Parts: sequence; C-alpha cells; structure tokens
Amino acid sequence: MTTTDAKQLVARAKALGADLDEPRAERLLAYLDAMLTINEQINLTAVRDREQAVVLHVLDGLAFARTQLHPRHALDLGTGNGFPGVAVATLHPGMSMVLMDRTGKKLRAIGGCLVQARCDGIETLHLDAEQAPGLRRDLRHAFDLVTARAVAPPERCAELADPLVRPGGHLVLWLDADAPAPERLGPFRRVQLHPYELPAPAARKRVLGHWQKR
Repeated sequence: MTTTDAKQLVARAKALGADLDEPRAERLLAYLDAMLTINEQINLTAVRDREQAVVLHVLDGLAFARTQLHPRHALDLGTGNGFPGVAVATLHPGMSMVLMDRTGKKLRAIGGCLVQARCDGIETLHLDAEQAPGLRRDLRHAFDLVTARAVAPPERCAELADPLVRPGGHLVLWLDADAPAPERLGPFRRVQLHPYELPAPAARKRVLGHWQKR
C-alpha cells in the first residue's frame, strides 16, 4: 500500500465532500506524522499504522465538511490527540480553534506537533470542560461551534457544551453508525445527521450529528 501524500489526501478528502488544497493537506499530514512519532512516547492514539491513522483521524475529521458549517471560533472538547479539531481548523483558514483537554502532557505533546507542522490559528487549553466556564468566564458562550469525538454520550457532551456555546451556535459530534442521536439535547435541537463511510484500510460507517442551540 502506498503512503498517502498531500495530492492523494486532497482526492480522498473530496470523496468525503471536503475541499482541501495541497498546502493545507501537507500541513495536516505533517501534524499527523508528528503526532504518530510522539505517540511512541506518550499514548495519544491506539492507531499505530500510518494509513489507518489517515483514515481514522484525518479523513474522519475532514468529514466535518458535510455539515456545511463555516465556524469562526470553535472548541474541540476532550481533544486527546488533536483530532478532529485540527482537521476542522485546516478546512477553514482564518478561523480560531481551541483544543481543550484536562491532561496536560497530551496538550504539551500536541502543542509541539502544531508548532512542528506550522498549524496556524490553533491553540491548546489545559482545562477540565466541566470546570472551564467557572474558571474562565471569558469562555462562557464564547464559541459558535463545539466539536467532540469519543468523549462521552451525546447527552453529556451537550451538558458540557451548553455554557460554552453562544445562542445559535452549533454542536457537532462524531458517532458510530448505530449510536443514538436524540432530536433534543437540552437546549440543542438536531439539525441533521450526516452518514458517511470511511475507506480502507479502516473502512467503517460513521455519522456526524449536528445540533444547534436555540
């Protein structure tokens, strides 16, 4: 199997509905490669194979394009290894993305990866999502988008996102194809579910759940 390069990533992203140019694809792959390298020392992902990581982290994150949202100030809850937040930010040059996690060593690791890959407009924030609105009042209702993947059930993600998302803002969750996606999550109302399929070598069916705060 050939190693995915920037040109190939552009084509694979297009199949998912994501418009990406080669310079941005190069930065995204540079971030992934830096993350996989440091993953040998700090556990950021269970996915060790590079081509599987392209699918399960990069392409999965780029599927955000299916929502047709154009965020300006976003927060990735419990970011872990930086995905899907880094992929979403790559799709939208000029936006700001905050990668929030309660584990400092993970954030220090991915912060180094961001610098190495020259990813602009992305910052890390060492905070527990539940405590963030109380500790940092400037974060209250500060974001027009909150994203989360493999953090908690949708109901819990909505609870964490509520004090951080402005009225009219959006919550987007990455879900398994058979996962529940309630029409209502507290103040959030479901806008649409976006099913998609990831390709080999990590083929699987996935769903993006999109809710808006009323």
